[in-house]
Amino acid sequence: MRQPGSDVMETWGLLATVAEQLKMPLAIISRQVDLDELKGRPGLTDTNLIRIHADAALQLVDSYLLGLELLRSQTALPLEPVSVSSALADTAHDLYRFAKGYGVELELRVAGKYGPVMSHQRGLKSALMSLGFALVETQAAQEDRRLRHITLATHRTSGGIVTGLYGSYNSLTGEQWRTALELCGQARQPLPTLTAGSGAGFFVAETIFRSMETRLRVGRYDHQIGLAVTLQPSRQLQLV
Repeated sequence: MRQPGSDVMETWGLLATVAEQLKMPLAIISRQVDLDELKGRPGLTDTNLIRIHADAALQLVDSYLLGLELLRSQTALPLEPVSVSSALADTAHDLYRFAKGYGVELELRVAGKYGPVMSHQRGLKSALMSLGFALVETQAAQEDRRLRHITLATHRTSGGIVTGLYGSYNSLTGEQWRTALELCGQARQPLPTLTAGSGAGFFVAETIFRSMETRLRVGRYDHQIGLAVTLQPSRQLQLV
């Protein structure tokens, strides 16, 4: 049973985390404009850089608003049959330009053919995008360029269809992730093993996934470690 006021604290914590995260792309945009003005070339700002960071900020805001709506209403998203392969492919496509701007490579791996899973179309895409933006930023900080790589993957297990994003996060453990969830909104760096910032995208994604009756967990895929969810196949529409 939830404690009185816990929903308010959770909403406040998520708001504080998102606000902290939004400062970074906005600061980069502002700094780029200032640098061009100092160089005597106002109006020649790197528009591609601005577009990348502005899109990331807008996507995070959209996902946050969905998460906030779910926290406030205390209702679960209605589950429906969704193609997880298509959702993952769309996420990879939409993340590509952002990842390229950070020098991070994306790889899409769908192991097998799957029928629909029970999820929520908008919620699944929004959560995957939030998780993707957060992981791209963490991989961009890798000194070894060979490690700047993210795999978007889905595979079948006895428990369901596992879908997640994976990379070179060898220091990430389940205990660290559980601790980070408890520290969200209370600590400036809830997940220091992954990011030097607030990591808002991780917690926005968790909020949305939780409303779809699943949770983000630390998982492994092909010698890589990342965060993933387990989705249940739709019994009505499974492909033969």
